Amino acid sequence: MLAAPEVGARELRVAIERVDAGAARAETVAMRLRTGAAGAEPVGLTVEAGLVTLPAVALRLDRVAWTCERVLTLEPLACEGPLEVGGRAAGRLAVDLSEARTQAHWSQGRRSIRVDKDLASPWRVAAQRIPLVWLEDFAKQLWAGGRISDGMLSGSLSVPVETPETRVDAELRLDGLAFDTPDGLLAGAGLTVPLTLRYVTTPASAAAPERTRLTLRGALKAGELLVSPIYLAVPAAGVGLQLDAESEAGGGWRLSHWQWEDAGALTAVGDASLDAAGNVTGLAARWRSPDLAGLRARYLDGVLAPAGFGELQLAGQGSGAFGFDDEGLSALDVDLREAIAIDPKGRFSLAGLDGGVRWSRDSAVANSRFSWRAAALYGIGIEAGQLDFRSSEGQLALAAPLRTGMLGGHLRLDRLVWRPARGEAPLRIEMGLALEALDLGSLSQRLGWPDFEGTIGGTLPNALYERNRVSFEGGLAMQLFGGEVRIDDLALERPFGVAPSLAANVRFQDIDLAPLTGAFGFGEITGRLDGRIRDLRLVDWTPVAFDARLLTDRNWEGSRRVSQRAVQDISDLGGSGLIAGLQARLLRTFDDFGYDRIGIGCVLKDNRCAMSGLKKRGDGYVIIDGRGLPRIEVVGFRRSVDWPTLVSRLKDATEGDTLRIE
Repeated sequence: MLAAPEVGARELRVAIERVDAGAARAETVAMRLRTGAAGAEPVGLTVEAGLVTLPAVALRLDRVAWTCERVLTLEPLACEGPLEVGGRAAGRLAVDLSEARTQAHWSQGRRSIRVDKDLASPWRVAAQRIPLVWLEDFAKQLWAGGRISDGMLSGSLSVPVETPETRVDAELRLDGLAFDTPDGLLAGAGLTVPLTLRYVTTPASAAAPERTRLTLRGALKAGELLVSPIYLAVPAAGVGLQLDAESEAGGGWRLSHWQWEDAGALTAVGDASLDAAGNVTGLAARWRSPDLAGLRARYLDGVLAPAGFGELQLAGQGSGAFGFDDEGLSALDVDLREAIAIDPKGRFSLAGLDGGVRWSRDSAVANSRFSWRAAALYGIGIEAGQLDFRSSEGQLALAAPLRTGMLGGHLRLDRLVWRPARGEAPLRIEMGLALEALDLGSLSQRLGWPDFEGTIGGTLPNALYERNRVSFEGGLAMQLFGGEVRIDDLALERPFGVAPSLAANVRFQDIDLAPLTGAFGFGEITGRLDGRIRDLRLVDWTPVAFDARLLTDRNWEGSRRVSQRAVQDISDLGGSGLIAGLQARLLRTFDDFGYDRIGIGCVLKDNRCAMSGLKKRGDGYVIIDGRGLPRIEVVGFRRSVDWPTLVSRLKDATEGDTLRIE
């Protein structure tokens, strides 16, 4: 300290290199005390500092200047006046300093900070509506990847001095808190958070590095929170929070205990670990929901919607546990009681769900059972059943085959294996199933098909789901209309997502045309049908591409007849004319006609169908090659047909509209 007073002088100047008061530090301090005539009382004081820091909250203030407009007393010093920070007005500051007590009060509009300390107590600070952006550097010590963009802080804190550690005990309230992370996976807006906090930093020693401990008890009372993919609009009753964490210098955080208490929908407790950038590297939790409908409404929109279940309805109760680490899911335990899951789009529904699933990534064996009272898939009812599972070596497998009633027959699930994503390896599900003697009439009614008769069966020996794609190895074989329909190279992308896509190759063999055409109302044709649909592709269950060719079996030794109605319907599809036989005006004289072969083809591309038949005939193509008397021949002349128009014609034909042959 350098002081240079002179007898009769009216001003005293003091320069101080550094001031350290524990909770506050100042550097490059200059003080100037002004007086009146010799012996008069002091009338003014100015204090300037190049830098002021509050280490406990990592607050740094550059170019601080305080002008005391009138010094009330010198011993103790009592003074009040305007404050500037960085060359700008920053409210007013009043101090009352003595050897036994320090008091200071700063205010700027509705904002205020009051500091109070005596010899026997720690620093006590009371704050009102302090912008949280002022404490961003302190927040970065707790969470390096976070960014605070808005909010106010009110409350009180205590900072002991003369201890080797830095400790802050606080009762705070955050209003309008807004924050996010650079990757956008974590964010909050308009949050109201009352909390109790203890923050302790122990300095490094020869035996241990610097260590920080954080204890938090509080609640969310209002606002919005995103912990991707979970979005929460804070309920009116609020959500209780608890957190106990510890960190070493330069490292991440270990959360030995966290708790989330949303009594109406979800209670969860567990532990976690975060790296230095704030990324979650480990998480374990136990959860319970007394109301799955509330859980769905508050927490699951962001999870279900991208998977295609944005409108899924849930009810019942649930509980369980799960664990994650840097390789992915490490443990899963789910228990449901009287649960219901209904897809409003009609894809599935489940009722009376009871039991659960237990899975672990380690080698330990765990058995579990999951049952239901009623279920439906695309409107097709499935009788009550249960699935027995066994978990071992990181996979969950069906312990015993399932066989349950469905459409008068049976659905058989022979194999099911689930292996979650791990590291670079994606989620993988394998299954093998079969359909046994399902009633085709009931199936047709539920799917909105024509009224077919008979039964349907088939097998899918191995279906694989991976990377949002289902592929079917071995194909699906179905016995249908006295013949066989085989689907090979079947693949389904985004099965429950937006615009699902299906690819397949289909073959028909010895399909009995009489029941087939009768079911579709497409006149009547007797004989057998062979054919194929290559490179079939559906997007959102609508055909967008295929190469189809349907031909009657010329080696069929039974009756080959085609009705007048069927001739009319087939003729219209190809824009046909009748040649080499019957005049159109004589057509209705006969009920049916003999034929040698019937064939038609369509290659769909860019919403247009390139048509073909049995063979060329002039500018057209033969669709029906007649035989016997009266002899009929149907020739198509439209080589390119708009696909929606063709579908409309097929619909008109099957609904019984009369079509004219020209």
